[in-house]
Amino acid sequence: MVPDSLCAQVLRAKYFADGKIFEAVEKPNISYYWRSILRGLKALKVGLIWRVGTGENINIWLDPWIPNGVTRRSCTPRGRNIVTKVSELIDPINGGWDCQLVNDIFWEEDAKHILAIPIRSDMDDFLAWHYDKKEDFSVKSAYHVLDDNNTREHRTQQGESSSGAAPHGCGRNAIWKLRI
Repeated sequence: MVPDSLCAQVLRAKYFADGKIFEAVEKPNISYYWRSILRGLKALKVGLIWRVGTGENINIWLDPWIPNGVTRRSCTPRGRNIVTKVSELIDPINGGWDCQLVNDIFWEEDAKHILAIPIRSDMDDFLAWHYDKKEDFSVKSAYHVLDDNNTREHRTQQGESSSGAAPHGCGRNAIWKLRI
């Protein structure tokens, strides 16, 4: 969908007038086209991560920006902390992380991961595909991410740990090996 096309303008006016497409939600009686786009965006959100530039667009507590874990978010509880943007964690003098502030706010594991994130202060923050070394999205990698995510959810619903192996004979590989 081209951002300035008539179709894009109509969808924007009808479904996300504020311009925040990632915050758009599925509602009753929406078009099939828009529902498909929303489901594609939902899949895309599973694998996106913010890369730090100025840090002004990244919310510390809500956005996926820490390259650790499935959610890529901080595991440190916010508490009464008033710091909300990544830019507030960057030292304005040297352009690097304010190590003391990061260590004061975050648990040790989060702090370690944050301090290892490169800062590209000469550019804006940008979204990247977390599951590719080149940070490029591909349908193949998205399929694998969604498949892994579905497997993890299925195991959680059945009370298994996410690291538990599937029982012998289960899964699509076993289906292909059946003699039918």
